[in-house]
Amino acid sequence: MKVGSYLRSLVARIRDLLIENFGLKILSFAFALGFYAFVHGSQDAQRTLPVDVVATPPPEGAHRVLLTPLPPVVRVTVRGPRTILDEMKADDLGAFQLDLRSGKIDHIVFDPAAVHLPPGVRAEQIDPPSITLHWEDEIVREIPVRTPLTGAPMPGFVVKGSPSSDPAFVRGMGPSSVVEVVQFATADAFDVTGLAREGPHARTLALERPPARVEFDTKTVNVTVDIAREEMQRPFVKIPVQLVGAVRGSVTPAEVDVTVQGPPEVVRALRPDQIVPTADLHAAGVNAGAPGSAKVPVTVQLTGCRAVVQPEIVVARW
Repeated sequence: MKVGSYLRSLVARIRDLLIENFGLKILSFAFALGFYAFVHGSQDAQRTLPVDVVATPPPEGAHRVLLTPLPPVVRVTVRGPRTILDEMKADDLGAFQLDLRSGKIDHIVFDPAAVHLPPGVRAEQIDPPSITLHWEDEIVREIPVRTPLTGAPMPGFVVKGSPSSDPAFVRGMGPSSVVEVVQFATADAFDVTGLAREGPHARTLALERPPARVEFDTKTVNVTVDIAREEMQRPFVKIPVQLVGAVRGSVTPAEVDVTVQGPPEVVRALRPDQIVPTADLHAAGVNAGAPGSAKVPVTVQLTGCRAVVQPEIVVARW
């Protein structure tokens, strides 16, 4: 009984303490919260914000190229009351405006005064604080076009000569140090796989991307490849020369070397006795009615192939 009475008395006392001057207690608690917020809100804090970098480049007629990459943003560290910093946004600070129209500025310092800061806030650090700029003259140079080949034509056919392109040169524009070392404007590979028709084959091919900071005046070229029948060469050495147009006579030298060129199946089938070099006086316009001498070309008549004679001319006497 005594314990129960004691507990009821204790609860009643606690209730009286909570209820007594309840309005004043609430007001005091609110005042304490406001004072705490004021004290801590007015304390200095630090925050880092990104600020855009906006540059005005030189006009095209200046022919100047900036080789140094500009940072898209710099990071600005500001200090001020926490309540103000918490509400600040990156856009509130504006942007660093760089006037590069002269094409000659070689050093930029990011001035804290260029950013918009509310009263009581100051810029403590900018990263990077400055940048060094490297410029070059912009030049234009004619660069030859090169087209690699890939694949192979059908058996019996070959690529004749080198691919030709239209245009044969492109104009490369960019910094002098880069444009000067560009040796070729390379087109995509021309695939000759399976080609079996003699004559030109034309295609429009894209050019590979030029080096960084260089531009070509065209992105495609028209490339032509000539396809021809495969040929082989076969030498015939010291073949006697026959004199035609005189009953009696001789030639000096009496023998020549003959190189036959043509389709492999034709050249391989030739027999040595089919190679007949002749010095024809009538064909050369020489009158052999009286004894004499003359220089006469040597010819070899063949079907389906060509003959190259060395030496080409002999001295005939009759």
